[in-house]
Amino acid sequence: MKLDKVIDLKDGLKQRFDEIVQTINSRDSLLEEFDEVIFNALVEKIEVLTPAHFVLELKSGMRVVEFEE
Repeated sequence: MKLDKVIDLKDGLKQRFDEIVQTINSRDSLLEEFDEVIFNALVEKIEVLTPAHFVLELKSGMRVVEFEE
């Protein structure tokens, strides 16, 4: 049973990763400005802890902590 859950989790992460790669590869040129489609493909949610401290939770499960000075 545990192995099935691990396999399902791995498959889900692989699918999300493939979607992200496909979105990025669909571009015809280099990214020169904000792209809402790519942002939405990468970011699951943004957690604002204070006006100068926030956390981006990516669809891959990775969390990116940012501090603004």
